[in-house]
Amino acid sequence: MTPRKSSVIIFLGPPGAGKGTQAKMVAKKLDLPHISTGDILRNAINNGSDLGKEAQQFMDKGELVPDNIIFAITEERLQQPDCTHGAIFDGFPRNIAQAKEFMNLDYINKADESFAILIDLANDKVIERISNRRSCPNCNSVYNLINKKPKKKVDGHYICDNCGSELVIREDDKVETIKNRLSVYEKSTAPIINFFKNESILNTVDGAQSVEKINSEIMHILDK
Repeated sequence: MTPRKSSVIIFLGPPGAGKGTQAKMVAKKLDLPHISTGDILRNAINNGSDLGKEAQQFMDKGELVPDNIIFAITEERLQQPDCTHGAIFDGFPRNIAQAKEFMNLDYINKADESFAILIDLANDKVIERISNRRSCPNCNSVYNLINKKPKKKVDGHYICDNCGSELVIREDDKVETIKNRLSVYEKSTAPIINFFKNESILNTVDGAQSVEKINSEIMHILDK
């Protein structure tokens, strides 16, 4: 029997492009762990690890967690048994410095294959998609008025299908905030696209398509 290849898959793209959705779908299909820095930071903090305590100090002050702590926590996560055959990274690395350090990790160099998948979406589509999100403050369900509309509306307000709470627009989903997030993305994250292109691992998928079509194209890329 041929040994299973180890694969590193990195998802890139602007906020609202669907990176998290696709990362979860691919993780399930390929039986690989879906790693996001937000999740591993929260886990390190909840577990009370030394690295988690260090990260907490920065987060409590509203500061970004330094790269050296992010990488230490990431390497710690990659040593777990479920990462033996690879891992899927969602929203990380976020800038050129991180991308260079990421590609120098022993774990990445030992992988049989690496893919950077850019889910490309125009700014106006990003704004339209995110600004139509509605969230439940009680059970954390997320809706979208374009393609996942809640069933009920009371006195002009949308109501959660699951728990009946009034839905809200999160601060992150307001138009001005989205524009700021796009500005940050274009300055720091977008240059990574050229970096991975030069590494010859970049693949681009049109993010304006349906979730199913995007996933089909991604699986085709990974099956080559």
